[in-house]
Amino acid sequence: MINVLNVAQTGLKASQTQVENVMNNLANETTPGYKKRVVNISELDHSDSRATGRGVIVDDVTRVTNDYMYQNLIKENSKLTAYEQENSMLNDIEAIFAETDDVGLSADINRYFQSIENLRTSPQYTIYKNELKNDANELLNSLKQAYSEIEAKEKEAFGTTEDTVAKVNELLNTIGDISAKIINSNDTPLDLLDKRDALEQEISEYIDVEISRDVGYELKIGGVTAVRFDTNVHILELSENYIAQKDIYAKENLIPYESSLVDPTTWNGNNQEQQTIQIFGAATSDVDFLGTTLAGTSGDSASDIATAIAGDASIITNWNTNNPNNEIDTIAVDGSNNEKLVITYKATEGDVAVLAQASSNGIDFDMSQETIKGTTDGISYILDDKTTVSLTYGDTVSAPIGTTPETYENITIDASNVVRGLVAKINKTTDTENKITTYNGPYELDKDGQKILTNNPLHSDYDPLDPNKDRYLIIESNTEGEAGQFNGEILVYDNNTLNSDGDVVNNFVEKHSLISQAGVNDIHLEIFDEEVYMTGGTLKPLIDNIKTESGENKFTKYKEQLDMFAQKLSDYSSGYIEHSDQTYTFGVNASQESGESGKMIGINLFTGSDVDSLEFYEAGINVLTQDKLDYLADIQWNEDINFDGTNENNSSFSEYFQSIRAGIATDREAVRFNEESQAVIKESMQSNYDKIVKVDKDTEMVELIKYQAAYAANAKMITMVDEMLQTILGMKR
Repeated sequence: MINVLNVAQTGLKASQTQVENVMNNLANETTPGYKKRVVNISELDHSDSRATGRGVIVDDVTRVTNDYMYQNLIKENSKLTAYEQENSMLNDIEAIFAETDDVGLSADINRYFQSIENLRTSPQYTIYKNELKNDANELLNSLKQAYSEIEAKEKEAFGTTEDTVAKVNELLNTIGDISAKIINSNDTPLDLLDKRDALEQEISEYIDVEISRDVGYELKIGGVTAVRFDTNVHILELSENYIAQKDIYAKENLIPYESSLVDPTTWNGNNQEQQTIQIFGAATSDVDFLGTTLAGTSGDSASDIATAIAGDASIITNWNTNNPNNEIDTIAVDGSNNEKLVITYKATEGDVAVLAQASSNGIDFDMSQETIKGTTDGISYILDDKTTVSLTYGDTVSAPIGTTPETYENITIDASNVVRGLVAKINKTTDTENKITTYNGPYELDKDGQKILTNNPLHSDYDPLDPNKDRYLIIESNTEGEAGQFNGEILVYDNNTLNSDGDVVNNFVEKHSLISQAGVNDIHLEIFDEEVYMTGGTLKPLIDNIKTESGENKFTKYKEQLDMFAQKLSDYSSGYIEHSDQTYTFGVNASQESGESGKMIGINLFTGSDVDSLEFYEAGINVLTQDKLDYLADIQWNEDINFDGTNENNSSFSEYFQSIRAGIATDREAVRFNEESQAVIKESMQSNYDKIVKVDKDTEMVELIKYQAAYAANAKMITMVDEMLQTILGMKR
C-alpha cells in the first residue's frame, strides 16, 4: 500500500509540472522569440522487486525546435532582406531620374537641340544665342546634378554599411555574453536560448549566418567563423582599400615589358613638303622670284628662267631669312619638264601653304601644287578630352636625369627617348600635374617615401650603363580610388602610317590590358583578415554597390552610362569632317582616326571626357557659322552613335538616355519580383516553422485537460490510500 502511495506521489508531481508548463506556454503565447516548452518524463528505474514499477520522474523541460528548418529559415530571411535593401536603393536611384513632360534630362536634351535648330535659322540672332547658352548650361547642370545625387547615395550607402557593421558586432558580443551565462549555468536556461536565437535572427537580417550546436556553439558569417567555442567572438571589420588608376603603355605578351608608344623603324622624322611651280612666257627684263632679282635674265625663255632660279642659292637664303617658319631646303628643275620647278621645304616645317600665282616681267609663275605633304612625326597625350600635351620629332625637352630627382638635361626627341620626353612634359603641364603623375617605367619608394624609378631588372629595362634609357610609360592618378579616375588617350602621328589615299593616319595607342589598373574602391568585409563573401542580408547589396569591382555595382553602372553620354556629347560637339556628299564624320575621335584629320573643323562647344570634367564653352556660340550649326543640328538625328564602344547598342542621344532610364526601371522591377517571390518563400517556411515551435492555444488547452485529469487521478489515489490507512489504524484501536 505504501508503494501505491509512492507511485501516486510521483505521478502527482509530474502532472503538476506538466500543468505548470502548459500555463507557462499559454502565458508566453505572444512573447517575441518564445519557443514552446515540453516536459520530458520517464519511468523510474526498477531498483527493487516490485513488478509494477516505482512510478514516473520529470527528466527536464526543453524547447520545441527544428535546427534544420531554423537554419533554412534564417537563410531565406537573409535573402529577403537583401532584396528589400536593394529595392530601396534602386527606388532612390529611380527617383533621381524621375521626369515629367517638361522637367528632367530628357526635356533638357530636347530643348538643347531645339535651341540649335532655332539658331540655325538665324545664326546672328542674339535671342537665339542666349537661348542656346541657357539650354546648354541647363543640360550640363542636370547631368552633373544627376551624377552628384548618385554619388550622394553612394556615400549614404557607405554610412549605412558602417552603422550596420557596428550593429552586427554589437549583436555578436551580446551573443558571446549570453553564451557565457548559458555555459556557466547549472542547468540550461531556456529563456537565454530564446534570446540567443532572437539575436541570430536579427543578425541574419544584416548578413547570412550559419549556426552549429554539434560541439559547443559556433556561428559563421558568410562562411567565416565569427563565434567559436561558445564565447570566443571575432568581430566583423569593414576593410577599405582605395587603388589608384594606373595606365601602362607596354607591348602585350612581351616580358620584360617595353614601350608600345612608337615604332622606332618608322617614327623617325618628317616628310618634307614638296611643291611644283609651272613657268610660262618669256622675260621682257630681269625677273623677280620670291623677292630676289635674277640679273641677266631679260629675254630668257621659261626653261631658261627655271634653270636660273635653280642655280641661284641667294633665292633660298633670302627667302629663309624673311620666312623662318617656311624655310626652303632646295629648288630644282623638274626632270620631266624643264619649265617646272620643284621646291622642297626643310623637314622641320611640316605642312606648308602653297605659293600664290605671280608674274614678273613677262614670266608667269602658276600657283604651286603640293605633291608631297609636309608632316612631322609626333605624339600627343590627351587628358579628359580637355588638356593636350604634344611632342614632335626633333623637339627639345628638359628631362630628369636617371633616378636623381630635380636634376635635368635637355634632350632632342626621337624614338629612343620619346617616353622620357613625354614624362617630363606631362609632369610639367599645369593642367595635368595636379591630377596625374607619369613615370618612365615602374617606381619604388626611397627611404623618405618618395617615388623613384626602380632599378629592379625584373620589372624594367633598367640599364646601369644607361640609366636614362626609355622603358615604358606609366601614368598614375594622384588620387586613389574611383575619385581619381581619369580618361587618357595617346595619339601617335607617324608619316609611314598611311591610308589607301596616302594620307597619314593617326593611331590611338592602347594601354596594356593586363597590367594596367583601374581606379577602384575595394571595400569588403573581413574577419581576422579573411574576406567574407555574402549571399544575403542588407550588407550584401550595400557592399555590392560601394565596391567598384563587385560585379553588381549599380551606382557605378549608372554613373558610367552618364559618363558615356557626356563623353559623346563633348566629342561630337568638338569637331567634325564634312564630306563632298554632305555627310559627316562625327566627332573629334573619329576624325582623328579617319586619316583626314587635317580637314577637321573645330567647334569645342563642350569639352571633357566624363560628367565631372564636362564643361560648356559659352564663347563658342559667337563663332558658330551656318556650316557648324548645320552639323550640330544633324547630331540629334544620328541614331548610330556608339556610346559604349561595342557597336551593338548604337542609338541617338535621346534614345540612349531613355535606355538608361529604362535600364534602371528594369533593374528595379527584377529586384521587386525577386523580393515578392522571396517573401512568399520565407512566409511559407515561417508558417511551417511556427507550427512546430509556437504555442497553439487549442493544443495547450487539450494538454491542460489531460494533465489536470492525470493530476486528479493521482490525487484521488493518494486520498484512497489515506482512507484505507485510516481504516486499518481504526480497526487496530
